[in-house]
Amino acid sequence: LGEKVDEPLYRHKLTSSFITTVPVFNDEQISWGNPIENPIGEQLGKTYRFAGGTIIAKKVILPEVDSDYQIFAELMQNSNGDAYDRTGTVFLIPEEKEKSFFDALQNGVNTVPGFTAANGKTYYGTISTPDFSPAIELVRFFTPFGVGHFNESVQVYGQEWEKKAYYKQEVTELLPLLQKEVWIGVFIGNYDKGGHKVSLDLKYYPGSQRVSEEKDEKKLWIYPLFNTLNIMEMAGQEYGTMFENDSLKIDFEIPEGLKNISLRYISTGHGGWGGGDEFNKKVNSIIIDDELVNSYIPWNCDCGVQRKYNPASGNFWNGLSSSDYSRSGWCPGEATNPVYIQLENLKPGKHTLKVAIPIGKREGGSFSHWNISGILTGEF
Repeated sequence: LGEKVDEPLYRHKLTSSFITTVPVFNDEQISWGNPIENPIGEQLGKTYRFAGGTIIAKKVILPEVDSDYQIFAELMQNSNGDAYDRTGTVFLIPEEKEKSFFDALQNGVNTVPGFTAANGKTYYGTISTPDFSPAIELVRFFTPFGVGHFNESVQVYGQEWEKKAYYKQEVTELLPLLQKEVWIGVFIGNYDKGGHKVSLDLKYYPGSQRVSEEKDEKKLWIYPLFNTLNIMEMAGQEYGTMFENDSLKIDFEIPEGLKNISLRYISTGHGGWGGGDEFNKKVNSIIIDDELVNSYIPWNCDCGVQRKYNPASGNFWNGLSSSDYSRSGWCPGEATNPVYIQLENLKPGKHTLKVAIPIGKREGGSFSHWNISGILTGEF
């Protein structure tokens, strides 16, 4: 007669039967300084490590679905020895152009196109060019202070630590890219031999219980513009300091017939001292063809909610912890939400986009930088 189950479990099993889950990574270590032996060639389903082990990447086959599906990325993370809050990103590598970010991973970041900013530094692999697309950011996340590994060694009255950090974010607007054969990667910046452990699933939720025989005619368009998050930080990729007396500039072209155009924009400020941009509000200005189309201040003031994920965060005399402090668009233990900027008046043809941020000045050996990524989306 089969297994007898109660009503909640039955409903769960029924609902789960509609969901397509693709396990990308399972309890994989992201760390620095351990021996690396990557598989030969580009093998499906095998984990590759780059930049000293701080990047993991895998070529996977994703399901082909209609545009009524919703897609979510689910990430689990815990410390495997690193005590600090770290920048992380889940990314996809587009390969439709002559060069891709995978060339940078294999051969060095200076083997892909770059540009030189007013400060004299050259930034490789950050902006779209006719023969290169930067890595497409699915989820920007930040590890908490030592969740899991330091739970037993730190005690705070009335506080029970979580065992893992959990991030779930919708990425449906990137649906055309999350199909067929693609490279998916995860980066966590750290210099620890234990580092972190992560698991990543992509989940596809249908919009209808019935399979339609009619073909979906909606055609979605995606164009990655820029990504200044230095995913290859531990292999020499420059930090996002190009805003020193300058702006980030990208040329792009809008095809005929495109509508519902928007910019998917993610921005977080960094520089972890009192005068650094991590702790100071800075306006991000988006300028297209010399006209300001949007400006806002990335700022998170709810970081104290995540205290239960931050055992290794310092406790101060006034009752606050480092993980409680408000920050420029992020918190330890959270994913950063993209901002969606509508560009309805953008006409077909060539355009120039600029991002301007009044980056803070250096103080001794300390400096600020900004991790921003931008993707244009639309439909025909």
